[in-house]
Amino acid sequence: TVRDGQPIAELNQRQVRSDLDAARYALAEAENSLRILRQGGADRDVQELRSQWDAAQRTRDTASADAARNERLYEKGAVARLELEQSRTRLAQAEADFAVLDKKLTQPFGPEELSRAEARVRASQSALALAESRLASATVAAPFAGLLYSVAIRPGDYVRAGDVLARVGELDRMNIRAYVDEPDLGRVAAGQPVLVRWDGLPDREWKGTVERLPSEIKDLDSRRVGEVLCTLENPQRELLPNMNLNVEIVTENKSNALTVPREAVSGSGNDRHVFIIRDGVLHRLSVKAGLFAPTRVEILEGLKEGDTVALPGEQPFEDSLRVRPSSP
Repeated sequence: TVRDGQPIAELNQRQVRSDLDAARYALAEAENSLRILRQGGADRDVQELRSQWDAAQRTRDTASADAARNERLYEKGAVARLELEQSRTRLAQAEADFAVLDKKLTQPFGPEELSRAEARVRASQSALALAESRLASATVAAPFAGLLYSVAIRPGDYVRAGDVLARVGELDRMNIRAYVDEPDLGRVAAGQPVLVRWDGLPDREWKGTVERLPSEIKDLDSRRVGEVLCTLENPQRELLPNMNLNVEIVTENKSNALTVPREAVSGSGNDRHVFIIRDGVLHRLSVKAGLFAPTRVEILEGLKEGDTVALPGEQPFEDSLRVRPSSP
């Protein structure tokens, strides 16, 4: 069980923290340069420029090494394209900063120095904000309180943007995908009650509700089905994600209905029939079907209570065929 906001995974932060330190240092340097210019350039001596030149050279060398390393890692698929582009951007910025300071050693400050220094401060502020954002996103937290039921990574794994790291669910109330045959979808409506059973606990039954109807029809093995989304109360957390469940959607309740096994009814639409057994002989009877349940069919006309209905076997049925009845 995890709390809302509880960390559940942490990406390697070494490079991220290094970038953050570099961004902070670069901003401090930019702000210091701007401060000196605004004071009239009183500190524009060679020693100060040499110190800045040395710092810019170190920053450029570090950025160059980082960019080269990320180029190699990107070819191996070990870093994201975004991280590679960021390292290239840092290198370009570092080279530009170094070029400016290199020029300062031989030329005095020009009238455009102030605007360039201000732009450098703004760029450094943006780089720092990006580094802080990357550090925050390096820790993956639970989006809500629930059960951490799946972890898809191990320590040391490389991950990319969009990869599933873990799964958290609210098991007290679950969503269920029920696959309903296309001909039966017309009787399904949002809000209808749902009965759910699981073979692991055959004596238990859970109740739910149809939440959303399908937006398309898809193939499922040899069937054409629609995916009906149902919600289910699961206070004891007996049902877990990815279980195979038996779902019954109650489209209508009717008492004292005459029903037969679904496999006993053949045909479609208004042309349906069953075979009954009288005195050991099969008789084909046309019937009018009513409600369809997963295993039973309501018969409105054509049968009466007490008729013996034949279920399909290995041999095809024929009218007037003599048979020997047996219990299913």
